[in-house]
Amino acid sequence: MTTFPADDPDKAAFTGILPAAPKPYVLGNGEGEKSLVFDQLFTILASGDETDDQYGCWTMKARLGDRIPAHRHFKTHEFFYVVDGEITVWMDDESDYHSRTTLVTGDFAFVPANIVHAFKIENTTTVFGAGTAGFERFFHAIGQPTDLTEPQGVYIPDFPVMRAAGEKYWTQFMPEFQFRD
Repeated sequence: MTTFPADDPDKAAFTGILPAAPKPYVLGNGEGEKSLVFDQLFTILASGDETDDQYGCWTMKARLGDRIPAHRHFKTHEFFYVVDGEITVWMDDESDYHSRTTLVTGDFAFVPANIVHAFKIENTTTVFGAGTAGFERFFHAIGQPTDLTEPQGVYIPDFPVMRAAGEKYWTQFMPEFQFRD
C-alpha cells in the first residue's frame, strides 16, 4: 500500500479537490490538485486514493527551461506522453542503455523504476504523465500549492525539502550524474 493518510501534509492542503475514494468524477480544464515545481505547473488528476492504490496521473505544463536534475525513482514506473510541445528526455540504466530523445506532440516515453532520468522543456509544452500510486503527490512535497492554470513564476525548494520529499517518495536526486549525450 502506497497511499498516505488523509492528514498527510502533501494531501491535506488539497482536500475536497479530488474525491479521495474510487468513485466517478469529472474535472474541467485546469482543475485538479496543483503545485508549482521550479517553473513547471503540475496538476494531479487522479491519485492512489481514487484508483485503489493502482496508479496516479497528472499533467505538467511548462515553458522553455533548464534541464531538471538527474534522479531515479526506486519504486515508481512513470511515463511521459507529450500532449503538445517538445521535451527532451535523458534515460540511463547505468549499464548498457543510454538515451537522449526529444519527444514532440504525440510521442511517448516509459521510464521504469531505478532508471536515472531527467528532462528539459524545449518550448511551451504540456505532458500527461502517470506512475505508480502514491508517487503523484511527490510534486506537492517539493512544490508550492497554487491556483494557477498556466505556469508562471519559479518556486525552487530548499535542498532539505527536496531530500525529504525524495526519501518519502522513494526518489534519489543525482545532480552530479553525467548523461552520455
